[in-house]
Order: sequence, then structure tokens, then C-alpha cells
Amino acid sequence: MWLIDCGLDAIEWRRTIVVYSSALAPIILTIYLLLKNKMKRWIAFTLISSFMIAAFGWEIWVNYGLVDGDLVNARRSAAMSCAIPMNINWLVNSLADMGIVWLGIILVYVIFPKMAEDYQVFNWPFLLIFFIWFMGQNFLVEAVIYHNQVGGDALLSWAPLMPFGPYFNPTLISFGTRDITLQSQSAWLIGTFLFYFISIYFYKRTKGK
Repeated sequence: MWLIDCGLDAIEWRRTIVVYSSALAPIILTIYLLLKNKMKRWIAFTLISSFMIAAFGWEIWVNYGLVDGDLVNARRSAAMSCAIPMNINWLVNSLADMGIVWLGIILVYVIFPKMAEDYQVFNWPFLLIFFIWFMGQNFLVEAVIYHNQVGGDALLSWAPLMPFGPYFNPTLISFGTRDITLQSQSAWLIGTFLFYFISIYFYKRTKGK
């Protein structure tokens, strides 16, 4: 198994497991629901759109440092580059992002089951759930999982959903040597509105089916 030959330390092993598990989870759940004929079309369309938005909105740009940014391999150890090769790194991260959107929808239905019966109607509490969940998970990603790849001296590319790029990137919060920056948070800040309104759009188009 190639992972064993990568020379990962304990922390890198945990990061690798989290990344691959986050990418595989929505795929496994999708396959299960399809086999059970329980996958709703509006959810499927929302997830596909979310994957595309994440991939082309920021993941590919940041991965390859397309505009004034560093390649992901320059922002992490050789062991991590071996474990999650650069050419699939954007893919697994986009799949994980898709799963995050899916979990946001699930949270809406769990917290407000009655109100969710009218999901096609814009609802501020739903948007708030999306915002808290999206920003909260991204906060943890930047501070814990990818802090050495997106924080500190890491130079991230400009991307469509990171409109300020590396040119205006103030630190929002600091925890010792770990910073939470505007650029890395901006994608999910903008994404909160995009993903929510896209989910409403597909719910209406399919009449919740």
C-alpha cells in the first residue's frame, strides 16, 4: 500500500485518514441511497452543482496556484504530497466540500423538521444554519487540519470565490502560530449563499422529489 511507503508521521496519518474519509463518505452514502432508490433528485442536482462550484470556484485554483499562489506541494510535506497526490488533491477536497453541503441540508431537516417541509421558501434560520456550519467547519479546517497549507506563510492563489486573493488577506483571528485569514474563509462565506440558493432552486424545479 503506497501510504505505508510515504513516511507519514502520526499527525499526517490522521490528516490523511480525515481527508479520504470525508471524500469517500458522500460517495458511499450516494451509492447506498441509489441502491435503495431513496436518492432525491433535488439533492443529487444540488450535490453535483456543489462539487462543480467547489472545484472550479476555489479548489483547482488553490491546488495548482493558478494566479499568484503556491502549488499545494510547496505548502505541505513530501509525505503528504505522496499520500494525497497533487493531481487528485483538488478532487478529494471537492468531494469533501460536497459532503459538507449535504450535511448542511441534513442539519436543516434535523433542527427544523416541520419548517423544512416548505424548503422551497427562503428561510433565514436555514441560511443561518448553513452559515454557522460552513464557517465553523472551515474554521477547524484552517486552524487544525490544513493550518500549514492555508495559514501562516502559505500563499494561496486568487480564485473566483476568493476574490481578494493573496493581495488583501488580513488575519481575522490568531491562535498562537495559527491564523484564520480572510482569503481562506471567503470561499465558504460566499458559498453559504450560493449553496443555499442552489438547493432551493433545485427543490423548486423537482418539486422536492
